[in-house]
Amino acid sequence: MVPCEIASEGAELYQFNAEQKVYNIGGVTVGGDVGENPTVMIGSIFHKGDSCVLDEGTGEIDRKMAEALINRVEEQSDRTGLQSMLDIVCSIPGAVRDHLDFCVDATEMPILVDAVSEEAAIKGIEHSEEMGILDRTIFNSLNPHTSKKVLEKIKEAEVRSAIALTYSSEAVASYVERVRLLETLIPRVTEAGVRNILVDTFVMDVPTLGLSCRAIHEVKDRYGYPTGCGAHNAVGSWKSLQREKDQRLKLVCGSVVDSLPIAAGADFVFYGPINGAEYVFAAVGIIDACYGQVQMEWGKRLRPDHPRFKMAGL
Repeated sequence: MVPCEIASEGAELYQFNAEQKVYNIGGVTVGGDVGENPTVMIGSIFHKGDSCVLDEGTGEIDRKMAEALINRVEEQSDRTGLQSMLDIVCSIPGAVRDHLDFCVDATEMPILVDAVSEEAAIKGIEHSEEMGILDRTIFNSLNPHTSKKVLEKIKEAEVRSAIALTYSSEAVASYVERVRLLETLIPRVTEAGVRNILVDTFVMDVPTLGLSCRAIHEVKDRYGYPTGCGAHNAVGSWKSLQREKDQRLKLVCGSVVDSLPIAAGADFVFYGPINGAEYVFAAVGIIDACYGQVQMEWGKRLRPDHPRFKMAGL
């Protein structure tokens, strides 16, 4: 009886009050209890400063380099058991179609249309609809400031999956405000026809990463939505670290930062540029393997490619 009593007492660390929503988006399962499903790793490509982008004015890309990086992500996913998605940063409206076409041909991973402007957002939605890939497309992201025009386009195209970003000036310094903001944001998102809602509790720097992790637990506990954050922003905004010439130090700090939300119960993480996948996947895979063992003790049958089994043999 003692082991059972201990497991029951510790359940609050790993379980939530709300029933956890689980989605299948383009073959990737996202959501659930801590350790139940492999973490979804979301890496970015074609962002500002990406070495794959040869001309930031036209959006011309080095296709061979980009394809090699995407292949490495897929290799790390197979190696660790972690799931992966590709966040396509649509910062150049005129290049949106070309970038989407390239990524759809290069990988079967689900893709996120990460639009930095209204024009890019609409072009990304329209082209995803034209290509018939909305079943593997996630719009990134909807927030309290998203225009009515974009929301109408999402509804018109029948976009089913989107990120709800809990960002506002008030929420920057409060995890409570992040959760409160979600209460007003969800009705707007569902009214636009979105059914697969993923919540991003947003990160700007190191201090806000802590607030984001606390909000992740609150959102999952109250609403059950698959939840995560752009943890890598904490590294990108860390000025003293960026001035360091020790690349290994940056990689270590980045791996810790990207792993923290997973330890807090997140379902997904934006880990930054995909060229860092090798290091981050290994770090997050360890956490998934550990939490997977907890699920097994509770009688959960894990999928055979879960990090619990993949990482044990590395």
